[in-house]
Amino acid sequence: MREIKKALRKELIERRRTMDPEYKQAADLDIFEQIKPLADKAGAVFTYASTDIEVDTRRLIAYCLERGIPVALPRSGETELSFYYISKSEDLTRGRFNIDEPPTDKPASFDKNTLCVIPALCADGEGCRLGYGRGYYDRFLGGFDGVGVIVCYSTFKQDVPTEPHDVKANYTIFNRNPM
Repeated sequence: MREIKKALRKELIERRRTMDPEYKQAADLDIFEQIKPLADKAGAVFTYASTDIEVDTRRLIAYCLERGIPVALPRSGETELSFYYISKSEDLTRGRFNIDEPPTDKPASFDKNTLCVIPALCADGEGCRLGYGRGYYDRFLGGFDGVGVIVCYSTFKQDVPTEPHDVKANYTIFNRNPM
């Protein structure tokens, strides 16, 4: 299974790198519009700082901060994610895996009203996803009692090879404007 997932990740990352920019921009906006109502109801939003090939979360971060909704982003440890609140996007610095990370001065806590936005290379629409292969989000979600939502492009909706340690999210949001 490990080799199957590894090969699939490589293929999906290459497909992401060659996505049509107009499609990506429209899909990012559509996903943002769908997640806004969830963010508006959340006590806090835990999300990642998107890279160029991921569903854009930077718009969501700005939206939440403008409305006073607490936002926390992860820092990657050896085997775990730790989330920290930010006050502004400019607080982020390039960290492990070349991903923007928050400072560590405001540790975040979650409860059942926390929304966690989860990255995915592909997803099946049933709560299963394929991530980058280190298991960070599976371990985090195993102890998370809030609402987990996968964000993924509809062109990457497919069956996902799963293993017993893979943790399902509550929801998946795909863009509604497939190409």
